[in-house]
Amino acid sequence: MRLFFTFVAIVACVSGCSFCLLAADEESEAEGEDSSAGLPDEYAKDYLIAQSTISPDKKVALIYPKLQVEEAAEEANHPERIKDYVVALQPFHVLDALPTKFSYFEHENHGSLDAEWSKDSSVALITLNGKWGPRDVFLVECHNGKLSRITNIARKAHDLLLPNYRKSRATRYNDLFDFVFVEDATFKLEDTSRVLIDASAETSPNIMTDDLRSSDRAWSGHVQAVWDIPQAKFTSKKVSGGIRKKSGETPDQ
Repeated sequence: MRLFFTFVAIVACVSGCSFCLLAADEESEAEGEDSSAGLPDEYAKDYLIAQSTISPDKKVALIYPKLQVEEAAEEANHPERIKDYVVALQPFHVLDALPTKFSYFEHENHGSLDAEWSKDSSVALITLNGKWGPRDVFLVECHNGKLSRITNIARKAHDLLLPNYRKSRATRYNDLFDFVFVEDATFKLEDTSRVLIDASAETSPNIMTDDLRSSDRAWSGHVQAVWDIPQAKFTSKKVSGGIRKKSGETPDQ
């Protein structure tokens, strides 16, 4: 009899633990934590669904690699294997990879991602953030359950600033980027018609204005623009910028 009660106690304990784990998983999903729940096994082992990118109709989202996938790719010196995918969820299939050299992965240092969707789930702005601000901002357009177009709006805004930056002959931010968008840069979706851009960029965001030396060629720029989504072009744009100066000095134009 004692053995019987011991067995019952063990079963009850295991069942209770299983229930707690299940409840914890359900609570995590309810809190909006990224997970692989609902992905096919071949993707669930390597990818997470970015909850912040799920469309209003729950049919489209972005998935990104787990940390161990990034570490394996780094160890094998194959960073190109790290990709973020726009996927259909019902039923699951990959629509396309985001065309970026710097895909987001789990626990990326200084990295994050988010999305802004139109109410009808046909258009999204997916933002990959870096240390200082938006790194890539993708305009994703869907039609009848398929991707019709992906446009890197941040790259388009970058190209508007490029002539001003080059004219300044400023020092590059680093070997990978000539300049970067900073924290207050905004790319806002206006329903399915336009993307509103109000963004500042810097070559030396880590240097305070009063710490600049006369030898520093630190550039800052600003772009205000409107991207027309149906026409796939800018309908208005205003660019300014120049070499940064210490407080009280007149900046170069």
